[in-house]
Amino acid sequence: MKVVKPVELTPAMLISSTATESTSAWNSGTSYTLGQTCYLVSTGRLYECIQAPSLNKSPATEPTYWLDTGPTNTWAMFDSQISTETSQASPLTVVVAPGYVNSLALFELTGTDIEVTVRDGLAGPVVYSYSQSLDGALFTDWYQYFFDPAVQLSEVVLTDLPPYQDAHITVTVLSDSAAAVGAMLLGTVYFLGEGEFGATAGITDYSRKDTSATGITTFVRRAYSKRMSIRLMLDTVKLNQVQRILADLRATPCAWIGTDTAGFEPLTLYGFYRDFSLEIAYPSFSYCNLEIEGLT
Repeated sequence: MKVVKPVELTPAMLISSTATESTSAWNSGTSYTLGQTCYLVSTGRLYECIQAPSLNKSPATEPTYWLDTGPTNTWAMFDSQISTETSQASPLTVVVAPGYVNSLALFELTGTDIEVTVRDGLAGPVVYSYSQSLDGALFTDWYQYFFDPAVQLSEVVLTDLPPYQDAHITVTVLSDSAAAVGAMLLGTVYFLGEGEFGATAGITDYSRKDTSATGITTFVRRAYSKRMSIRLMLDTVKLNQVQRILADLRATPCAWIGTDTAGFEPLTLYGFYRDFSLEIAYPSFSYCNLEIEGLT
């Protein structure tokens, strides 16, 4: 079991992005009318004018004039929600300089291929490169090969990035149409323990089902989040280390990887731990029980 503790990505760390915005940046010389929108480069947030005239009223300091409606298209992949995605006609390319990191996690991908490159400096030598197809289909016969729909591989986690202080990481998502990323995080990976068989994975569905007095049932399809329950085995001498890591990650969205083995993708999710407990079972090894809840 591994966990990636993310670094906070600031505007200074985002070198470039091919994602485009549907509105313009806020201009102090523009008098916005009710309902008009703009975004702030410094916050990466979209704002709607709710009081006019708003000449020289900055969304950052005048909340009575502006309503924060969410992240911009560029910054949607860097907030704490998977359901807010960055989408762009292929290719979607992002270059970031986060400092010392050794891991990259991408969730809710839409595309056909992904490419990752790490350079030592903006135009420095390439020190790491990775590419992968996002076709997750597993065919067992010719009928499935010809007639089954394509299966999107939606999560990619890399835990072997070389840590460079001036690392410039380029992520490119290719697609036949629009490429999208729901969440992208960079950080440091920690090994917690060996996951045991018996782990459970599922989803929490936020859809609604209502049945009227006459027996008519209606459905409202909404978002869902993944969840996981897993038991880890670890050396007893590492109890203090694991407790310190988990205590430091409280109320922190992270990338959780139950196992690196292919085929167990349901055990990889982006979320937070609801609870953990350490069980000192034997002198040489102990257990850690984790309850992980994903984000929508």
